[in-house]
Amino acid sequence: MSRLKIIGSVVVAMAVFAGCAAKEPTKGDFMRMHAADQKEIAEDWDKGSALKQSGEKLVKHGEKLIKSGEKDIATGKEEIEKGNQEIIEGTRLSDESERIFHEKYPELRLETIK
Repeated sequence: MSRLKIIGSVVVAMAVFAGCAAKEPTKGDFMRMHAADQKEIAEDWDKGSALKQSGEKLVKHGEKLIKSGEKDIATGKEEIEKGNQEIIEGTRLSDESERIFHEKYPELRLETIK
């Protein structure tokens, strides 16, 4: 390794450690220290790491939405079933009432006003 690269690596390492004294260096920081002329590799690692974190958040949010949606679908199906049962029962009661009315009052006609 040339003397210039060694000096450059040492300078970069010192700058990284001085700037990151409060936090542990990342893989990207180590890549910068050991390959100062390969800055793009370290930047790509940092971008990849950020994309992975962002992607994990999106997946979790999507899973929550699906779970909520599945719950809404189940509730909707229950309401449809209950509504259909009420329609059947309502129709039965209406038809039975009309039949009884005709039996008790055969001379009267049921007409609705339009």
